[in-house]
Amino acid sequence: TTWLREKVPDTGDTGEEGDQVWPRVPVFVRRSQFRLPNRPGTPVIMIGPGTGLAPFRGFIQERAWQKSQGKPVGPTLLYFGCRNKASDYIYQEELESWETDGVLTLYTAFSRDQQEKRYVTHCLRETGSQVWELLEQGAHLYVCGDAKMMAKDVRNIILEICTTNGNMDEKEAENYVKKLESQKRYSADVWS
Repeated sequence: TTWLREKVPDTGDTGEEGDQVWPRVPVFVRRSQFRLPNRPGTPVIMIGPGTGLAPFRGFIQERAWQKSQGKPVGPTLLYFGCRNKASDYIYQEELESWETDGVLTLYTAFSRDQQEKRYVTHCLRETGSQVWELLEQGAHLYVCGDAKMMAKDVRNIILEICTTNGNMDEKEAENYVKKLESQKRYSADVWS
């Protein structure tokens, strides 16, 4: 970040290295709640734009290894987005290779590459029937990234998918999602 870039040691008046004053950077460590399901055959839906991709690379690596060991691996969906495909899609080869190998179904959105912004939430809404089908098969859904907008939008779209594809009213959809959360089938690791 630009904030972190500005944090350089101050050598003080003498310019001597031993006189450096080191900047303080807040760090928080917390236990992750993200775990793949115990059974490799359980479907997994991952929504992680930008740096939210980080934990999902590990998940996909694990699923690829399980598949290479001959284990039956369930559907693995990834919704990934960033601003510009040419400059921000740094794991393109890796992700597309997993898709080619049949490990992953990949949905991408590049918000600044066209006139109208397109986000992972657009892809999620467009594939609502597939998401619903996998949830009904016991899928685990993971959201990682921005807490301010994206995570709330994703939750709202999941509620919408429940009402549209699950023929639920709003209260039933809310209870369904709460049940997914209590069963640890809907997990969010988000920050603002």
